[in-house]
Amino acid sequence: MNPMNYRPNGIPVTNLSSQLWCEKQLEFSLEFGRIETGGMQKGKERHQDLHEEVADLVAVEPKSLEDNIGLRLHNCLVGLTRLRTEGMTRETPIWGKVNSLFTIGFIDEIKAVDGKLRLIDTKTRKSSSMPSEAQKRTTRFQLMLYRHLFNSINDGTFKTDDFLNFYGFNKDSGITEEFEKQITDLGDKIEPNIQKSANDVFSFIRKLQEIDDVFEVRYEYQETGEMIGVDEFNFDSYEFKRNCDFVEEFWLGKRGAMRVGENNKWKCKFCEFESTCWSNTKTLNQF
Repeated sequence: MNPMNYRPNGIPVTNLSSQLWCEKQLEFSLEFGRIETGGMQKGKERHQDLHEEVADLVAVEPKSLEDNIGLRLHNCLVGLTRLRTEGMTRETPIWGKVNSLFTIGFIDEIKAVDGKLRLIDTKTRKSSSMPSEAQKRTTRFQLMLYRHLFNSINDGTFKTDDFLNFYGFNKDSGITEEFEKQITDLGDKIEPNIQKSANDVFSFIRKLQEIDDVFEVRYEYQETGEMIGVDEFNFDSYEFKRNCDFVEEFWLGKRGAMRVGENNKWKCKFCEFESTCWSNTKTLNQF
């Protein structure tokens, strides 16, 4: 399989970070889709609740790629404005490149802490204990990726033209009239021109501070909503580069998806693809 065929509009950050858990699971999920578990649903519901704490969410129906991108740009600008005025925002769309890979994502929370911008994420768990180091490693990489994307726009490494060129947009590309009317009927306004909207977002980010190199992950127990604990860690440039190089190889087709090694085979009991994965071969790739 060519994994890029499954992500023509950008590779989600969560796909890249999941490679540190198990690439075969990612490969199967791209090909067959995932079965949403109760735990996954509860996690989505919790993030929805957190988002609704800071924003009024209204359902809309994009009709084209331009509508979808225009909506994300609009929501990004709204969120960044909230960050500047209130010191915190959630579910912020972000774009950029990880090595050669065009990458997209939603930053869970950006908060002004002691004069700096910090990334904070909330994870829910079926267990009332803190996650394993393998699970922490995956989440830590996810937050480091968000920091990289945001700071690449902030320092001008990733520009509006890079964004527009990836999607094939030009100066006249815009959202559909039908979608613009949807927004207008809701009593809101949206910039119809994609280039203008992207310029506004990128310019706004460049006027903000960079994301700090200290991160915070809050773990909550799904059954009660109680806080289990907090994982605070620092950006590790060496590990980040190593992980970026590793995940890129898979998407560029330089190697196939790697299974977990014997020491990490305990992960398989949590995977719906276990029988499919191990029915064809028993060859182990250590990871």
